This record gives sequence, C-alpha cells and structure tokens, in this order.
Amino acid sequence: MNQIVAEKKYIQERLGIAYENLSQSYLRSETELTNLSQYAFLLQRGQVANPIVTERLLSLNDQFVITHFTVGLKVIETDTTPTDTEHLTAPVYTFANLTAFTGNNANTAALYNSNFSWIIDRKQYLPNFPLRSFLRVPTTQGGSIAAPEAVADGYDNGLYGFYPCEPTLIDGRQTMNIDAELGSAVNMVRTGYKVYAVMEVRGYLVVNAKS
Repeated sequence: MNQIVAEKKYIQERLGIAYENLSQSYLRSETELTNLSQYAFLLQRGQVANPIVTERLLSLNDQFVITHFTVGLKVIETDTTPTDTEHLTAPVYTFANLTAFTGNNANTAALYNSNFSWIIDRKQYLPNFPLRSFLRVPTTQGGSIAAPEAVADGYDNGLYGFYPCEPTLIDGRQTMNIDAELGSAVNMVRTGYKVYAVMEVRGYLVVNAKS
C-alpha cells in the first residue's frame, strides 16, 4: 500500500478525520537567533503580525496533522531587515556549515545540543526532545555564501533531516508553546548577518475544519 494512503487511512481511523479532507501540506516557522537561552516558534497565523515570506502558518479555522518535523538553520548576509528575495534564496542547513556560519554565527551549533519542548493546551506533547535528532552532516558539503553554486550540501531525500512522529492533530485556535531551550544564553550575533532557526512540520492540512 502506498505510504500516503496508509497514513491517511490511519489518521481517518485514529483521529476521525474524513480521508478526502486530508491534503498533503506543511507548516513553517522561523525565529531569529540572537543571544538568548530560549527561542519560540510560532505556527499559528494569529500569533504573527508580519510573517516572513518563507513561513507557512496555520489559519484560525484550519487543522493540521503532523507526521514529520525538523529544525534547521538559515543565514543571510545583510545588516538590515532581509528582503523577500534574500529569504527565498537562502538555503536551510541541517548543520552549522563551517563555511556559511562563521564568527559568532558558528555558535548556532549550540542549537543541536539543546532540547525542544512543545506544550499544547497546557499539556506536554514533547518534553525535552533532543534537537540533535535533526542534525545531519552530509558527506558533500557546500562552499561559501558568496559562491554557493560551486558545491551544494548533500540532501539525500525529501525527508532528509526530518524526524517522524505519531500523527498529532493541532489547530489554529489552540494554545501552543513551542520552544528551543538552550539552558544558557549563547551569542549568535555577527555584524552584517542574520541567522534563523527554521522549524518545518509536514503532514496533512484540513481546511475550514472549524467555523
């Protein structure tokens, strides 16, 4: 049986969502890394006044069933607010590439030694999940930011860097607290650069599930 069909059938039986209402999709949240000990990811559109162009947030009346998730890194060479083009062309790294992340930006590696917590409506969904689960260092590694076309980082398959989870239903109205917790403040600020942690979840979108 096709994996997608099997997942949708399982979700229909386990969560009671009609098979035909499940559409493959994804959500994405980005948070700038500075010098804090904790960083929040916001997946709901109602929580974000001005989303980054590459973010995909959950609308108020929609539901989403998560099957896989990941946290990666992004760096943009700029000393101002990045443009849409800069966000759209910036690769998402599965590790702190030593060429792309230099100076204090290299301290983004601390993210992979931290943990991830996810609380939904005051109930812990993921307590102290290791962010190292998302770390992937490819055999082929890319060149500098100035010439990324020379060699690209290896990306073996469409779920490279993703971690599977039991199908989990969220919606746009829940109270969700999603945090990367380092335990101590780490300075990741380098003049002339912006660095971000990028959270992406994949699964199935249910549009207008709630009125």
